[in-house]
Amino acid sequence: MKKILFSILFVIIATVGFTQENQAVTERLEQKYGYVHYNDFGFNLGDGPLYYNVSYDKNGKEGACDVNGKEIVPCKYDMVNGLFGNDYLVVKLDEKYGMYDWKGREIVPCRYDGMLGFGNDFISVNIGGQKYAQSIDAIFGGKWGYINILTGKEVVPCKYDAVGGISENLALVNTGGQQNAKRDVIGGKWGYVDINTGKEIIPVEYDNASSFDKGVARVTKDGQTTLIKNPLKEGNAIALAQSSGAKRDPNAPAVSRYPAPNSDVDKDIPQVKTNENSNEFAFIIANENYPDAPVPFALNDGRMFKEYCQKTLGLPEKHIHLFEDATVGKIIAAVEQIKEIAGAYDGEAEIILYYAGHGVPDEKKNSAWLLPVDGNGSDITATGYSLEKLYAELGALKLKSVTVFLDACFSGTSREDAMLASARGVAIKVKDEAPKGNMVVFSASTGDETAHQFEEKGHGLFTYFLLKELQQTQGNVNFGELSDYVTKQVKRQSVVINNKRQTPTVIPSAALADGWQGMKLR
Repeated sequence: MKKILFSILFVIIATVGFTQENQAVTERLEQKYGYVHYNDFGFNLGDGPLYYNVSYDKNGKEGACDVNGKEIVPCKYDMVNGLFGNDYLVVKLDEKYGMYDWKGREIVPCRYDGMLGFGNDFISVNIGGQKYAQSIDAIFGGKWGYINILTGKEVVPCKYDAVGGISENLALVNTGGQQNAKRDVIGGKWGYVDINTGKEIIPVEYDNASSFDKGVARVTKDGQTTLIKNPLKEGNAIALAQSSGAKRDPNAPAVSRYPAPNSDVDKDIPQVKTNENSNEFAFIIANENYPDAPVPFALNDGRMFKEYCQKTLGLPEKHIHLFEDATVGKIIAAVEQIKEIAGAYDGEAEIILYYAGHGVPDEKKNSAWLLPVDGNGSDITATGYSLEKLYAELGALKLKSVTVFLDACFSGTSREDAMLASARGVAIKVKDEAPKGNMVVFSASTGDETAHQFEEKGHGLFTYFLLKELQQTQGNVNFGELSDYVTKQVKRQSVVINNKRQTPTVIPSAALADGWQGMKLR
């Protein structure tokens, strides 16, 4: 019955790539073995090796022969399968797994309780786990490590509670987590092991972690999501720190997938003497690395705006606060810090607040929200930061002035026109939030328009022309002139570059309705 079921299983999962078996070889094998089954798909959707599963009647054990009838796995195993692609056969004996190659060489003796195939000439193996299904990867508990199947050597000892994929020579490993029936890993901490040396090169300290792609991976720790570089890449500064055993600095700059600033506004930045007695403070939020929809060049925007604040506006460096890939907690912390400054300066402080990132509409109330990198566009009221709340909190403070720059739109689209929040697949026109107190708000777009990037310049379109005017005037420009220049240039270039209109707006609070045009940043 066991052999009949085994044959039925092969028939059920056989797919494309059927090849006519050699009947002469089959008949010859049937004279030697009690059971012969021609495997025409190799468990690899048609492109795997062709072989025979064979067994002797006298002991009921299985083996394998190649297409010419040569025995490559002796008939002494409880199971023989071609589960891991073109080059290897998995064998089972007494509920332990091992592996042969197609030349008949035993690579891994039957000593493991489970296996996971990850390609790249490596598999993960388990010791001490218990089965919850008849599969070599359906394992509860135990410890996981890695084997190099070219050499058969265990390159990573079986000491981890779970494992993930392998990419760019780094394998994901987990300590403290548990794997459920769907092979999802619940809980624990993640890190990375150099698959060639077995060295834990990035500490197991992250709540979530992805595989590396193009030199970077996304990790989450203490609610903060950011990107880290592959430390094995040549010239990577993180590699030096990790090789010496040091942990990554959580305050290190975020990693961008986009080219570094190198346009005309990123060079020859006008520089004035720093005003050490300045009462002006800048808070810059640059959110680029969202899990599903990054904002191209947002980190460039924030970093270069900081350069202009320091060099062109003359703010002391300690008065400039840059928040890269800010979580909702960091946005709240920034607002609280502004409140502390307002209280300490007793109405004499001036605040510049710059934001580059996603804005998301609340579709039910058509209200505008800032999206933290750990926020959820489909649940924005629970995970975002309300623009109305921001204006109300800043407007209630005793401040000489608040200038807000928003390189974001609130229509539910991204810089690349992808939909973020609207289930209807259309852009949403949110209501204009009214600034409070002594506040002027410069916004990158109006209505249901999208705030686009300027690909050639490596910036948001709005930010590029904002920086350009500060560069041309050396920062000595009033708000009326700044608004006229940025609005004119963005309107024109958006049609030329993106074939879509983008119209910046300026909204002053009621208290500044008649005098905002003459205000300056320095």
